[in-house]
Amino acid sequence: MSRLNKTEQIIELAMMFQNSFCGLCIDDIQEHFECSRRSAERMKALLFDLFPEKIEEVPTSDKKKRWRFAKGTMNALITFTADDFANLEYLKGLTTDENKKKQLDELIAKIKALTPQKNLRTLDTDVSAILESEGFAVRQYSGVSVAPKMLEQLRTAMLAFKKIRFDYPIDNNIKTITLNPYGLVISDKYYLVGFNEYVNALRQYKVNKITNLTILEEYFDKDENFSLADYCNNSFGVYQEEPLNITLEFDKSVAEEAVNYHFHPTQKGKLNKDGSYTLTFKAGGRYAICQELFKWGTSVKITKPVELREYYKMYLANVLEYL
Repeated sequence: MSRLNKTEQIIELAMMFQNSFCGLCIDDIQEHFECSRRSAERMKALLFDLFPEKIEEVPTSDKKKRWRFAKGTMNALITFTADDFANLEYLKGLTTDENKKKQLDELIAKIKALTPQKNLRTLDTDVSAILESEGFAVRQYSGVSVAPKMLEQLRTAMLAFKKIRFDYPIDNNIKTITLNPYGLVISDKYYLVGFNEYVNALRQYKVNKITNLTILEEYFDKDENFSLADYCNNSFGVYQEEPLNITLEFDKSVAEEAVNYHFHPTQKGKLNKDGSYTLTFKAGGRYAICQELFKWGTSVKITKPVELREYYKMYLANVLEYL
């Protein structure tokens, strides 16, 4: 048996120790894994060595010794996938009993409470994709389309850490760009983020404007300090500017909607006594912020900073001028 299979068996045995209320004896291990008693003893001994302070001996009326893990020992190894949540949502959709729907909502909320915060956003996105593929959801949005073949080329280059070359319009001229591709930022458009060695700096390019894309047989070393998530946290949307400390106040008529709305990864909010909702976050990208605020009409106002409020006034004036 390979080391990988042995490791998988030890993890499986650990989960059995966690889930068993009555505990497991050597016979149980031997029967489950269809192995000799000696092998079962070795597996148990290895588990005891790995978790010496987590083993509980369960009192029994027979002569066989039984053991289990202390509650919560293996919680870190228990994860919930997008399929798990999608199945629960599917079951919720099958029932017409409102009480059952409410109970399933509570169950989903409890499971999410046990899920690490950093995984929740990805799970929500994955669940949406699964529901779409099953025909239970339709995504309605406007945006620039990109050829799947180009996205696949970019993915191949990023996975292999290979440089790419493409033509791109800059100042009414077509320039040939060589880039170390780091990642994609997706909003209403796809933006390619990468390191441009010619200018010795990070740059981003609209994918729909890229032509003649070629993957080069030349590898690059990605900056170990670069994080696509951190890169995006400095901006609102894709506009990289000096971050501003922003405070918004939403009218009580839209407070509930604003509470459940994702504006920015750094956002923090609180409901006020008068029913309004105050939101704070730190980001650059004044133009993108104003575009977002425009959707909320007169239900939101900019409390801080003054420069963003003045910029928004100018933005609205320009909109009115071209009506």
